[in-house]
Amino acid sequence: MILLALLVLSIPVCAIAGLVLGLSARTKLDILQQRIAHLEGQLAHAGIQPVTPAAEAPPAAEPEAPVEKPTFAAEPPRPAVSVPTIQAAIPQAAAARQDLEEKLGARWAVWVGGVALALGGIFLVRYSIEQNLLSPATRIALGGLFALALIGAGEWLRRREREFVLPALPQANVPAILTAAGTCSAFASAYAAYALYDLIGPATTFVLLGLVAVLAMVASTLHGPILAALGLLGAMGSPLLVSSDKPQPWALVIYLAFVVLPAYGVARLRLWRWLALAAATGVLAWTFLIFILDGSDALPAMVHLVLQAGLAAYFLVVAPYRHAEDEDSGTDWAASGLLFAFALAGIAISGSVIAGDGRPVFVAALVLILLTTSLRFAPAAPAAASAALTVAGALLVWPIRSEIGGTPENLFYQSGDAFAVRPHALSAYLALAILAPAAIAGSSLLRLVHRPHLNLPTAAWYAIAATVGPLFVLIAAYWRVAELERSLSFALVAGILALAFTAASRFLDRRVFEEAGALRLALGATASAALAALALGLTFALDKGMLTVAFALTGLGTAWVAVRVSIPALRYAVGAIGLLVLGRLIWDPTIVGGDPGPILINWLLFGYGVPALSFIVASRMLERTGRDWVVRLTESLGIAFAAFLVFFEIRHALRAGDPLAATTDVLEIGLVATESLVFAILLTRMDLRQSDPVYRFGSLIFKVLSLTLCAGGLLLIANPLLSEEEIPGGPVFNALIPAYLLPALLAAGLALVERRARPRWYGLSSAILSLLLLSAYLGLAIRRVFAGPQLASWVGFTQGEQWSYSVALIAIGILLLGLGLVFNNRFARLASGVYLILAVLKVFVVDLANLEGVMRALSFIGLGLVLIGIGLVYQRLLARRPSDAAIPS
Repeated sequence: MILLALLVLSIPVCAIAGLVLGLSARTKLDILQQRIAHLEGQLAHAGIQPVTPAAEAPPAAEPEAPVEKPTFAAEPPRPAVSVPTIQAAIPQAAAARQDLEEKLGARWAVWVGGVALALGGIFLVRYSIEQNLLSPATRIALGGLFALALIGAGEWLRRREREFVLPALPQANVPAILTAAGTCSAFASAYAAYALYDLIGPATTFVLLGLVAVLAMVASTLHGPILAALGLLGAMGSPLLVSSDKPQPWALVIYLAFVVLPAYGVARLRLWRWLALAAATGVLAWTFLIFILDGSDALPAMVHLVLQAGLAAYFLVVAPYRHAEDEDSGTDWAASGLLFAFALAGIAISGSVIAGDGRPVFVAALVLILLTTSLRFAPAAPAAASAALTVAGALLVWPIRSEIGGTPENLFYQSGDAFAVRPHALSAYLALAILAPAAIAGSSLLRLVHRPHLNLPTAAWYAIAATVGPLFVLIAAYWRVAELERSLSFALVAGILALAFTAASRFLDRRVFEEAGALRLALGATASAALAALALGLTFALDKGMLTVAFALTGLGTAWVAVRVSIPALRYAVGAIGLLVLGRLIWDPTIVGGDPGPILINWLLFGYGVPALSFIVASRMLERTGRDWVVRLTESLGIAFAAFLVFFEIRHALRAGDPLAATTDVLEIGLVATESLVFAILLTRMDLRQSDPVYRFGSLIFKVLSLTLCAGGLLLIANPLLSEEEIPGGPVFNALIPAYLLPALLAAGLALVERRARPRWYGLSSAILSLLLLSAYLGLAIRRVFAGPQLASWVGFTQGEQWSYSVALIAIGILLLGLGLVFNNRFARLASGVYLILAVLKVFVVDLANLEGVMRALSFIGLGLVLIGIGLVYQRLLARRPSDAAIPS
């Protein structure tokens, strides 16, 4: 049986030998053909042709040779000079034979043979197991020998491949394929000895698999990248194949450090950057598995993360860029991205309860690695921001204690209120919050001072780490320690930070020169950070509503600094701060999360008024250096904040101190329509003085809003005649005046303004809206006098009320006629005619049927007098015009 198994085992070996010998013979034949072609080319270039019928034809043309100089006829040294030409012709001949036949024979046959070889080995093992031909130990031994045979064959072919491989002929790498197949067989044999037959223990298997993986990566320096990828994959996956009742995370930490070093070394030796990146990614993923492996102690995971972060920083940044100049180096996004991933992993591990007292040391060590790497090597400049993020994130997710002296809990998994307790180990927390940001900010600024010619994208990362990092740390500590309540201590710290940034800006201001773009960027960043720290201090010292005010003042201060130091980047910061304030107001429109206070003088006035004023003034400052999109955005935000201020003040006054109440009435709709018309008039006038898209589209938005509120709200939905709503106020002075009369007058004013700045239909729409609102006001006011506050009551129409409607129509007609005559406005005169026609119809149809006695007579007398008066007016106007008869024919 053993002989039968060996016979079956020898079949794939013989197949390999036959395949190799065939390839060798074919290749040697090709070499001979190439040498013959080479010699023929030399002979042809020397003028010596082979003895063939085709070669005897050229001598017939020899009589023409005397025309040339005789010295050119016989010149023996020429063939030696023409060797490069012959060498260049060889690749062309080889390239012409790159057909399907050659691909099948030289490349695909080898790959298919390798797959068949692997399948043959699998089938052989399966047959031996099914027939119980060999013992488990013998099977494992034969598998190991088979692996060694494949690896040895691969190495033997690698050493002999120079004898029969042509550089111009692309072929499959037979030695690498055989070595890879042998590596897979070694992996399978070791794992089968442990998992299938229980011949070796977990520790031995662990060592064997790691050793095979390391040897494969070392051998890849000779056999190519495929073997390196296979070795790395086996090294990272081997621990998953070995299970144990007693997991040992420290052994895994040592193992991963043992296998990742050869990967980094091979990557550095062969310049395979992908291998180094893959190795760093693999060990980073193992961090969380190590953390889960032992749920009672996070120290192995922390040591592993710090160790692997240091190795990744060295092999991905330090070694490749140790001789690179800062000015010539761009950002290495791959390495920086991996270091950022290590920072995120560090934040996640530090937020665990089981991190214990080693948490501050772990965070400090990780920050030190990131910071030193970024400071020494400019391509890793984003790592400085990652270091600042690590500190802020660790402070944010620091575990909390459920009660004084109790067991600490995680921020995201706790039994009580996470915002009502302080972090565990408060002294260590505060020490890290003070020392780490100071070190990051100071070293980053010194880096900019010592390298003032850094390109701006690289310098921006150091500026972010020096300014944004400490601010984020301050906010995180204030959140976790002061629980977002007033704190004079944190206000004092913010003030000290503002002074530090101010001192740094003055220090940089003395060193800025024209070409130092990095220093100018740092100067603007520190000045803005000083203003931001001051704003945070005000927020910490005052109530929550002051946060919006503080950010708005920061935007104003940033605009002032941007104009003074002429740093374009700060202009964009003003717009970003404005969007931040807008988001803050959308998050909590009442500013303080409840009743803003008394009418008019309340938090709404500060929370919306200060941002409106700040950003309008900031836009005027920035406009001195050009009106770009940042200026337009800033001014638009100022206008929007002013509109929100008026809107919420109206709702606060009418809804009993609740600006977010779900109810409304006709008075509120009328006041909001009045607000929209006022803003439309102001923006239209500003557009007349300085044409700009902000004013043009802003006025259009407010006009559309006013039309919607008036037509849909005042005339239809909230019309007191169609609802049961009562009209507040007395018979004459009541809510109808601000709800209808005031918007009517403003709509007329808007129509007059739009005559000079907008198309004709703009003014017509506003004028029609004004007439509708005026008519509605007069009708509702008359109804209020005769029917009381409830206009929709079932009280009938008295004769006095009906006569009043006729008088109102006639009055409006007379008013429009007078305006049309005074201002020579044809639309007003036509509109007056419409109202007078309605008055005639009203008198002759309604009044004639419903009025009696004196009222009927007064109605007709009044209408007659008005019509006669109008006729006289028109006659006088026509008499003053030059007649056609006066014009000579």
